[in-house]
Amino acid sequence: MHLEQKGASLKKKGLRLQPHVVALANNAQLGAQSAYYACLHSDVFYSTTSLMEAVDICVKSAFVFGVDYPAAAQSSWLFLQRAVYGITSKYDRMSSRVLELVTDTNSTD
Repeated sequence: MHLEQKGASLKKKGLRLQPHVVALANNAQLGAQSAYYACLHSDVFYSTTSLMEAVDICVKSAFVFGVDYPAAAQSSWLFLQRAVYGITSKYDRMSSRVLELVTDTNSTD
């Protein structure tokens, strides 16, 4: 319900809900009977077997659908894209902090 409302609110502003991960856990303990989903639209959820699989789908979906990462988490997604996946794009909006982290991560390999 919350995601549908968020999607509708963004649509009124000419924006769209970006791919993101939804994790549901019982007893507030991640990993204990948890469910992970990749949400690609306000009403499209892909059930996954792990948190990493949901993250993987979201990163790859951003490229397939040509969308930006959510603004509130853009630095985190860009770090994963660069450091974990080794993907660069002319559309990346890298902050100096993320660039420094990526450089540090790659220099330890």
